[in-house]
Amino acid sequence: MNMPLAYNPRILLTDDNAVNLKLLRAHLGQQYHLLLEAASGDECLATLNRQNVDLLLLDMNMPGVSGFDVLQSIPKLAKAARPRVMIVSADHSPETVAKAFKAGADDYLATPYSQEELLARVQTQLALKRRSQYLEDLVAVRTRELSDTNQRLQQTLHQLLQAEKMASLGQLSAGIAHEINNPIAYINSNLQMLANYCGDFEHLAQAYMGIPENFSDDPRWLQAKELENKNNFRFLFGDAKQLLQESLTGVTRVTQIVHDLRVFSHPEQQSWQTVGINACIESALNIANNEIKYKANVIKNYGEIPAIQCVVPQINQVLVNLLVNAAQAIDDFGEIKITTSHTVNNQAIIEIEDNGQGIANLNLDKIYDPFFTTKPVGEGTGLGLSVSYGIIQSHNGSIAVETDEGKGSKFIITLPIKQKEKSPSPAQSAH
Repeated sequence: MNMPLAYNPRILLTDDNAVNLKLLRAHLGQQYHLLLEAASGDECLATLNRQNVDLLLLDMNMPGVSGFDVLQSIPKLAKAARPRVMIVSADHSPETVAKAFKAGADDYLATPYSQEELLARVQTQLALKRRSQYLEDLVAVRTRELSDTNQRLQQTLHQLLQAEKMASLGQLSAGIAHEINNPIAYINSNLQMLANYCGDFEHLAQAYMGIPENFSDDPRWLQAKELENKNNFRFLFGDAKQLLQESLTGVTRVTQIVHDLRVFSHPEQQSWQTVGINACIESALNIANNEIKYKANVIKNYGEIPAIQCVVPQINQVLVNLLVNAAQAIDDFGEIKITTSHTVNNQAIIEIEDNGQGIANLNLDKIYDPFFTTKPVGEGTGLGLSVSYGIIQSHNGSIAVETDEGKGSKFIITLPIKQKEKSPSPAQSAH
């Protein structure tokens, strides 16, 4: 950014003495063309409030609103409208000069003065004003550029977060479909069986309804009893109740899976909520169940923890990522231990431990680096732990790992139960 070549400063001359104003105009008029005049402190302040002035030449001793009063009022102006101030006064006692500078004056010219000294000092103050304005404009430009860059960075980080989340969903989608299809399948089968039972119930009811009272020897009565015995209606009634219960359980399971999946994948929900962390873990286990159930038994040791303040989809994303990583670290079939607790200083602790491969020492310093992964191509983006780290940081928490190569790993998450200063989503800080 270059300073403008054309510069036509506006100078305000303020003095209650008309002779002094005329003298200042005579000395400055040949070099500067935008000269304004004020014959009192009130008039000076009115002009400053009405238009921008680069330099104010101000007399100190004026009736009513004095030069000191004007100096004390200038900071109340908008920053861009504040002029440089040069005092021009016959009162040049050390006390007055010191008081003027303390009140905000930039220069002090005692009368009588020479024209050369006046012009030199005015030129210096205008140069400082011009330089100051240039620097302020430069800062404003740089601030806008930084703001734009930061906004683009936040958008990119948000996109990376969503990319990692969608990659996780892609890896989990087959398992999730399987988890949904299983309960749907037995609901469908049970309901079909119930339909057949209902048909048998209808035939029995119709047979009974056609029998006159007190005619149990009626052939129709005997036919109904034969039909009842043939279809074992007592068994049907009992089995129907069991099928209905299984169907309701299946519907509940599907509803929970779909709810947990929606919470996990929702890109817009970034508000802070108060939620039980144990419930978040259960939700994450529902999402990752198909990745886990063939690889490990899950051992839960939940403590009684107060509800924590967090952005639920983000914490769920961290938990799903760590649970899937734990399952994938197990070669055959092992254990995943989940322990929750809280400390006396209001910190919630979540520990997710597996007895899998562990992490090699040479990789420990890189596990939170974006795009670092030891998984085969197609099985990981290398963003999971990086995004998880950013999410936990944005929640004013910490994440640590304890590992023994060949024996397993334990990730330890610490989160404040109450947020002192609630951050935005990791899309704005890590995300």
